[in-house]
Amino acid sequence: MKTQKIISTIFSVCLLLAITFNTHGEKKKKPIKLKVAAYNVEFSDKGSAQEIGEKLKPYNFDVVCFSEAPGGDWTKQVGAVMGLNYVVVGKYSTAGHKDKYKTIASKTPLANYEEVLMADTLHTVTRATTKVKGQEIAVYAVHFPFGWRDQAHIDETTGKVTAFVDYLKERQSDELSIAMGDFNFVLSSDVYKSPYYEMFVDIGLDVSWRDLGTDVTKLSSMVNRSKRDTTGKGRVIDHIMYPTSRIKALEGEIIEMDKPLSDHKPVWALLQID
Repeated sequence: MKTQKIISTIFSVCLLLAITFNTHGEKKKKPIKLKVAAYNVEFSDKGSAQEIGEKLKPYNFDVVCFSEAPGGDWTKQVGAVMGLNYVVVGKYSTAGHKDKYKTIASKTPLANYEEVLMADTLHTVTRATTKVKGQEIAVYAVHFPFGWRDQAHIDETTGKVTAFVDYLKERQSDELSIAMGDFNFVLSSDVYKSPYYEMFVDIGLDVSWRDLGTDVTKLSSMVNRSKRDTTGKGRVIDHIMYPTSRIKALEGEIIEMDKPLSDHKPVWALLQID
């Protein structure tokens, strides 16, 4: 009887130790919060690097992707105002135009820079990685072409978007991707199925607007208010996109300005990475 009592006590102690070890040994990692933004600055024609930086500074962003950014030190200047001291400037200006670079400004160091060709150097995606609390994140600054003039132009655009989607698809099992910028397409809606948007959904990516329940059909990320949308599709073409299996948006919006500093509006999101 006494022996049984001792065995029972030892078993209870071992069980308690096992539970304690398991509880402390397998602590669940806290989700990472990352505040990001995308802004097509239209060559900085309507606002200087200082003005744009001051406008974005109060949001305390961790990473900002710019499109149509001037080359040289422009991104370094705007980043310095916001406290984003690590920058990458893409090699190729979009469509070969002057000062249409894709750039990235970040609070944390950027590495592994790559210029991803969307079939050719006229349309590329600027890529870099950063680490936040030990988690490596691949950041993509995008500015897609807009296929509209004729079927040949549409086919060219489709080929280029497909090239980038295929590039991302190959990496989804190995990296955590966040793509931000001027995608130049609206989302699918009740009245329209967006073929380019659906390509990304098919590989497991989606935009912050979906997590936030934002009805983008009633909004625009373009400044020109004189062009009213009569299609029911909305005019939101600037997005923040990521794999929904690992990331979700907690907050975010389009930033409205009394004095616009570009023909686009900045868009932002607070992301949670699990």
